[in-house]
Order: sequence, then C-alpha cells, then structure tokens
Amino acid sequence: MFAQQTTAGSPRSGHRRGAGSRPRMTLASVVLIEMILASGIVVWTIIGTTWGASVMAVAAVVSMSIVPVGDGGSVAARAGRRLSYRWTRLRRRAAETAPAPFDIPIATRDRARFTGRPAETIGARWDGRTLVTVLRVDPGEEVPTFLTPAGAQPAVAAGQSVPIDVLAECISPYDIRLSSVEIISHGLRTRGYGPVTATYQRTLGPLPATAQRSVFVVIRLDPLDCPDAVARRGGGATGALRTATIATRRVAKRLTEHGLRVAILAAADITAVDTFLLDGASVGTAAEQWDSVRVGGLRMRSAAIDPGALATALDTVWSHPSASTTVTIRLRRNDNDDLEISGLVRFTDVDGRTPPPSWPPALRPLDGRQFDALTRSLPVATSPRVDRTIGSLTGSRATTAAGSLCVPAAGCGQLIGADRTGRAVALRLAGPGVPSVMVAADLPLLIQVVLRSVAVGISVVIHTDRPNRWASTISVVGDPGALALSTDRARPRGPVIMAVVDGSPRPPATPGVTVLTAVAPGTGPDRLTGDAVLLLRQNPRAPQDISVMTTTAEYGVTMVATPDEWRLIAPAERSVTDNVTAPIRL
Repeated sequence: MFAQQTTAGSPRSGHRRGAGSRPRMTLASVVLIEMILASGIVVWTIIGTTWGASVMAVAAVVSMSIVPVGDGGSVAARAGRRLSYRWTRLRRRAAETAPAPFDIPIATRDRARFTGRPAETIGARWDGRTLVTVLRVDPGEEVPTFLTPAGAQPAVAAGQSVPIDVLAECISPYDIRLSSVEIISHGLRTRGYGPVTATYQRTLGPLPATAQRSVFVVIRLDPLDCPDAVARRGGGATGALRTATIATRRVAKRLTEHGLRVAILAAADITAVDTFLLDGASVGTAAEQWDSVRVGGLRMRSAAIDPGALATALDTVWSHPSASTTVTIRLRRNDNDDLEISGLVRFTDVDGRTPPPSWPPALRPLDGRQFDALTRSLPVATSPRVDRTIGSLTGSRATTAAGSLCVPAAGCGQLIGADRTGRAVALRLAGPGVPSVMVAADLPLLIQVVLRSVAVGISVVIHTDRPNRWASTISVVGDPGALALSTDRARPRGPVIMAVVDGSPRPPATPGVTVLTAVAPGTGPDRLTGDAVLLLRQNPRAPQDISVMTTTAEYGVTMVATPDEWRLIAPAERSVTDNVTAPIRL
C-alpha cells in the first residue's frame, strides 16, 4: 500500500550453502573413509573367502554413510543427531530448566535510580554455577516510526534502540568478566486471525511493522571467571551475589546514559518474564519434537541466523507470519578474548495451524535441538549443546557489527497514516511508557484507531455514555476479550490494555492500562495536558489531516483507509446520526 564469519562448514559457522551447490567433505571425513576402506581391503586380502568379502562390503557401506548428502550431512551424521536427540530427551527434565529466582537486597545508598521506581532488590537465579539477572529496556520517549518496505526509522534516533556496542563493552569492564550478555526481543506484528486482523495485515503489506515489542537484557555471570572480583567483595556466595549486583547495575547505568529507560527486575518479575516470553505458557510443560517444541497449545520453532546476514535478518524476520517472534542476540568473549556475536530466532504459532512452508532467508532450523534453542531465548538454564550448531561473528567482524546492528527498544505501534513524502507513519498508542493519549477526531477515525489497536493485540475497553455508537464495531470484532464495553464486565485479554473514554468520566488510574480520551474534532486542548504523552488532532476543515503531538515535537499525518477497512468502519457510521467524515479511501 505504501510506496568476519567463522570458517564456512565448521560447526560454529552457521553457513548455508547456495541453491544447487554440492556438499563438501572435510579432510577428517576423507581420511576416515580411506582408513575404513583400507581396513576392509586388508581383511579381505588376508581372510579371502566369503567372510572377507562380507567385511569389505560392510566397510564400503560404512564409508558411504559418511559421505555428505544434501544440507543434512551424511547418513551417519543424521543418525548421530537423531540418537543424540532421543538421548537428551530421555535425560532432560524440563521442570528443572527454570530454577526459582530469588531477590538480592540492595543497601539504600546503593539503590539504582532510574526513571521509574528505585530498585530495592535485584532478582537472580542460578543456572548451574552461573548467576542470571535481567533488565527490562524501554525507549526514552514516544516518537513516531517511519516505515518503508526497506526498513523502519524512528523520528528521533536517541533513546530508541539498544546499543549493541555498549553492551559488548560491558562484558569485561574493570575486574568483572561476564559469561555473556543476551538481548531478547519479543514481539508481534498482529494478533489473531479474524477479519479485523486480516484487513490490517493487507493494509500493512510488506511494511516491516512490529507493533508490539518487549526487550530484555539477560546478564550471565560465572563467579569462577572473576575470582579476584568475588574475593574483593566478601568471597563465597556473598561475594558472588555482590559481584552480580554490581555488574547488573553497571550495565543498567550504561544503557540509561544512552537515553533508555531501564528497570532491574526482581525475582517475581523474572518469573513473569519467563511466562511472557512463552506467550503465557510454562517451559516446565514443554514437549520437544524433532522440529519444534509444543507447550501450552503453542508450537515453537527456532532457527539460527546466518552470521553474515545478521543485520538483514533482524529486520526481515519480523515480517514472517507467526503469532509472535522472538530474536535473541548473544554477546560473549571467547578464550582468545575476541568478541563473538550470534543470533537466534523463534517463531510461535497456535498448535494445529499450518506453518509457512519455508523459512525466511538466512535462517537455519535447529532441528533436533529445538528445546535447547528454546531455552536460549529465555532467562533460564541453557545447554552448551546448541552452541555448536549456531554460527557467530568473531573478532573484528563482530566488533564492526556491534556498532551497526539495531535492536529497537519498543514496537512501532499501529499504522496512523502517511507523511508528505509517502512514508507510512506508525505510533505506539498503548503499553509501557504510555499512560494516557488524547484523540480529537470524528467517529470513523476513532473507530479506525480502535480497530487497528485490536489488530495489533491491544485489548480495548470502551467507557461511554453512548453505547449505540460502538455496537456494530463490537459486533465486527466479535471477541469480548479484545473489544468490549466497560458495562459488559468482560475480562480484557491483555497484556496491553487500552481504556477508551468516550463521553464518560475517566476511570480510576490502573497500572498497566493506557487511557485514550476521545473528544470531537475542533474541541479539546491544543497541547498535551495531565499525564498524556500523545495527542492526535483531526483538522475539522480537512478531516484527512491529523496532527500528531508528542512531548517534544509535532508531526503532520494524512489518515488513510483501504476499501476493506472502510467496510468495517462504515456500519458504525450509518448506525449513528453524527455528521462524520470518512478517512481517505485508497
């Protein structure tokens, strides 16, 4: 609608062969085949007879099984992976993957201070001998995002993305060496499969619009990697906890210095994140299959990102059809103290729905290692087995990539319209950091905002003294968990909730609920008031023109609607006597 990798073929390379290229054997495989055949010939020569011929035949069969066939490798390699998969399934206890987190108290003088509530405790959990802590990262302010098929660009760059190079510097500063720093980005493009969502998906077309996105930074510290630092802070378990606390606060401080809002998660928050990243499921109930993990009525499939295509994949994977997408970028230092960067993608779908027939470019499915890959996208205990199958950038190439990779700190929100140059303009109208929004617009535009909110996974509750204005819209959605009147007593599905105030008194403030106050065009304030961080004003003389005001700037946008979308909006217009003006239809 709107116009240096590791050696290819090594276990850590993640290299994908081009179409039609032949698989290559390693020198070790060639030598092994020669030794097996030579042994068979020797036995046949010495023994002769039928038994010698049988030994030679067996040697030939074994040798053939070592020859690589296709991208899956040799028959022997495939059999080995299958055996390893079954063996690890038998030995694994999924319930032990997520040990209970605990809180580390922080002295008053040492409490980290962020834009939100000061941290009184730092949550942590043990992964074997490694301590795991978690940060939540949000953008510094709400700004529009400009979208084109080539990519997404926030209106203001500062405080809108996670600085990968800064996190790389945090791995071994001063006397504390971290095992790894992981950036987990979990989001969705749209939610649901009804007509509202389908219409919005057609409106988006190829635009890389990730509506909702939550970003967490997972910090892993092995006290044995920095014994001197632990000893200086009391030694033993006490010293290890103090060291982890200091390292976590250092990382948080560096991120806040770059304009981001950062919260150190407590133990209860870490437990909630485990569930959130699994779309409400529990890792303890996960059932692994060869090509996926099934948990809580969901099917999750993970793939490694080709290291050479890491930058491109971070944009393209979000357009792949799925209920949600999770991207994990891991930073660590190897034994030579070189930086390593690797990437992992997980697609989640409703179990029973047929997934897309092919993977996006630059992804290699981690079949046989799906559970291990799943844990790599969670702040839980992880297995080193999957590391051997994920390629990474190393050394100077990793350092260069760290300075250029972009991980947005939040989703772009929903499509609002287009600017004068034809770029699509998207904006977050609900979620963390958006306590209140004001909209001065006529009914069709207000309904458009609400329907698009539902399409991107926001649960909307209407507080109104004119319920007839909303009856047809609620009927079109047909899901009380996604859109309902406050008098219906329906329970919003969440986790992002919007309360639309249309003529009724504003409801009491509720944590985690964004209030959208709607008034007629040409009325209401011409600037932000109260706790509002966004203001959308329709021009009464040119109804297609909308002014978007943030806390720092103002932008002009033209509202648009496709014919399909207008067919959803029009019944509400006909059901009331208001003199309303429709959006531009394309």
